[in-house]
Amino acid sequence: MLAAAAASSLGSGAGASETVMESEPHAPDFDCPPVLLILFNRPRYAALVLDQVRRARPARLYLAVDGGRDPGKHPDDERLTRECRELAAAVDWPCEVVTRFSETNQGCGRGPSNAISWFFSREKSGIILEDDCVPGATFFRFCAEMLERYADVPEVMHIGGNNFAAVHAKQVYGGRSYGFTRYAQVWGWATWARAWQAFDYEVAGIREADPAVFRAAGIDRLRQAAHHRRVMSVLGRHRHDVWDYQWQYAVMKQRGLCVSPAVNQVTNIGTGDDATHTGDLVSVESRPLPFPLVHPPVVAESAEINRVYAVNMLGSPWRYRGKALKRWARGLVGIRKGEK
Repeated sequence: MLAAAAASSLGSGAGASETVMESEPHAPDFDCPPVLLILFNRPRYAALVLDQVRRARPARLYLAVDGGRDPGKHPDDERLTRECRELAAAVDWPCEVVTRFSETNQGCGRGPSNAISWFFSREKSGIILEDDCVPGATFFRFCAEMLERYADVPEVMHIGGNNFAAVHAKQVYGGRSYGFTRYAQVWGWATWARAWQAFDYEVAGIREADPAVFRAAGIDRLRQAAHHRRVMSVLGRHRHDVWDYQWQYAVMKQRGLCVSPAVNQVTNIGTGDDATHTGDLVSVESRPLPFPLVHPPVVAESAEINRVYAVNMLGSPWRYRGKALKRWARGLVGIRKGEK
């Protein structure tokens, strides 16, 4: 049983011991889309995510595991990546399991993006989960309905599972089950092969791109400009270890829309001190989304939902007004950043 595998993996951590006893879940009352799991060296997390996938019982599961790093510097990688690969044998429902096990370490930029491209070379649409994104009870059904409903709506490019509006969601979403934003959040998400075709890991031409690409309804120009600078800075310095910035840029460049659920559907358990990219972020607990879904009357971005993302991921507008004032003052006296 997969739940037992998760318990065993947890027990192999910091000397803890835990037993998980769960009954066999009922077969879901919907057809789960194909699922891609992107793993590396955290089998304890991966087992928890796979346990949730098991409840949705997709007919096809893709498992991509990156290779270990330099064994001299990271001696545990060989064992941990092997344990992630072995999770393929824990699939105990009728399912075609397709694996992609890398013999070399591609890194957390090329690794996930190559896995997603591999996935969409075989599937027209599907769900993508990394090892620290634990989906809630209704995530898979939500993605299934969204993938079907907007399959032939090219401006809809991304289906997110995350929602930061923990308190005022009803006001933000106007009583609907979801809305549309300009920002692609990748803590558990889904998309189509036709949308992923816009992805370019090298982001050719971004230096010459019109800053208007980063415009979003309801977001003040200072935060739009700050978002532009942030993306340019990250892609300039860390392109080898990111892929989500490139994806978000691809969506924004196409003026694409992203589905945002009114209730958070995925909990990120990889935030905190040991996180690679999310150490300063706080995840919201997932909650069930009521069905049947209440659909928005039009397919259009929501200024309110854009602001929820901007506040939680880009920061308060006052932060950027202060930075703008400092840049103005430095320019006034002819001091460039970094000079004393």
